[in-house]
Amino acid sequence: MAAGTDAVELAADLRDDVAVESAISDVIARWGRIDHLVNCAVNFVAAGREASRSQWESALSVNVAGAALLTAKVSVHMPPGSTIVNVSSISAHVAQPDRWTYNASKAAILALTRCQALDFRGDRIRVNAVSPGWIWTPEVAKAAGGDRGAWEPLWGRFHILERLGEPREVADAVLYLSSPRSSFVTGTELMVDGGYSALGPEGLGETTKFASTET
Repeated sequence: MAAGTDAVELAADLRDDVAVESAISDVIARWGRIDHLVNCAVNFVAAGREASRSQWESALSVNVAGAALLTAKVSVHMPPGSTIVNVSSISAHVAQPDRWTYNASKAAILALTRCQALDFRGDRIRVNAVSPGWIWTPEVAKAAGGDRGAWEPLWGRFHILERLGEPREVADAVLYLSSPRSSFVTGTELMVDGGYSALGPEGLGETTKFASTET
């Protein structure tokens, strides 16, 4: 925490409307308004055809409904010029095995972002989304068994930059979308994916190079 920063940490389960409203009330009591909202809470439920109703409800309740309801409650305290950033994922754009629940929820976030940007235009509140690629988060670290050195060379090849992203790189994108520097940006998505979404089936292309046929 930077010296002189005034901050408070509040915890609330997004599935508990009373807890959410209490947290918002605490913020308003302290600062009187909310200028920026980042919806990054996630319930990482990754299940496919075997997904149960409770798994679907768990994923959608936090990832989509939680973000939508929190935004609606916070927006009434946001002055003109405020911003909202929703965190989606490259998983919103591609097919991945046994990931119906997670990918569907992240795709829904993008649709939600566009609708919110339209509905909040009269309030002069901008709404955008960021979609990270593979970022070295606790969830990814868990999948790698904590061995970044072994797994990053493999997973990094999904990205043009040939590495995983850092959480601060996503945070920098969020800061941009929350700043006056992005004042003409709303209803859009910023891919923070190291080129993941730009790669075709050829991958990095080492085995698909063609010699010139010109003479």
